[in-house]
Amino acid sequence: MNMFSTKKLALASLVLATLGASGSALAASASGTANATVLTPIAIAAGNTLEFGSFSPVAAGTVVIAAADGARSATGGVVLVPGGTIRAGTFSVTGTGTQTFAITYPGSVNLTSGANTMALQVAGPATGTLAAGAATINVGGALTVALNQAAGSYTGSYSMTVEYN
Repeated sequence: MNMFSTKKLALASLVLATLGASGSALAASASGTANATVLTPIAIAAGNTLEFGSFSPVAAGTVVIAAADGARSATGGVVLVPGGTIRAGTFSVTGTGTQTFAITYPGSVNLTSGANTMALQVAGPATGTLAAGAATINVGGALTVALNQAAGSYTGSYSMTVEYN
């Protein structure tokens, strides 16, 4: 290699190094932060049973228990009779802090006494809010009573679902 080529190579290397250094002066970097909050799993447990009390069907109708206050009423040919327990059902919900949650009710479920049935439509609030990680849901419902509904003690179960909003 001749002296002229060596000088050209050294000059080219110096130019490239300078360009690389000036490119770095135009770049910048920063660090970000990532956060996550893990909530206590939401849970639900049955409390008081939903109780419709005693009644007598003169004709078809319904017996209704209001979720808000457990008040009982009837429609159609159902006669309400004093006696038996009358109350809204309750469920306890636990989770994190003051989170809100959605409530899913079952479709129609059957109460049975032997081979006889009555349809129950469970109802209550669509959402709830935890207070210090806990809440109580009151549930009511409408019990469909047929004309000539067979006498008996009817029972059944239903499932509720809660989910954080």
